[in-house]
Amino acid sequence: MKTIEVSVSTSIARPAAEVWALLGGFDLLPRWIESITSSRLDDGGRLRHLVMADGSAIVERLLEFSENERHYSYALVESALPVADYVARVAVRDTGTGQALATWSSRFRNTGSDEAGIIADLEGFYRAGLEQLKALVEAH
Repeated sequence: MKTIEVSVSTSIARPAAEVWALLGGFDLLPRWIESITSSRLDDGGRLRHLVMADGSAIVERLLEFSENERHYSYALVESALPVADYVARVAVRDTGTGQALATWSSRFRNTGSDEAGIIADLEGFYRAGLEQLKALVEAH
């Protein structure tokens, strides 16, 4: 099985430090992703238990976190997604123009039959989340 990569970026009209204040919180996803209703940390803050609006559960493990470089990566531990070896990264950086570029990317192997569908679903999820993040941060 080949490795698939998905990446979505959004420009936000605020400094990266302001964007990171929300994006960088491993437990803050429900604040900027409407389809996530709750998040609970476990294992010293390294394990994230998410509940989706449809009642499904997702468990993710924090792999790397850098406050200075404003990024973190995590692995999918439990999910209904038809993927294996899923590792994602969220990051934000200053563009030098008073704006920030927020990026959500992942790599994984597809274990289902609809590769185009899973790519489209993840791209849509990342884009919707980053657009909501943009709206929240720019509103303050």
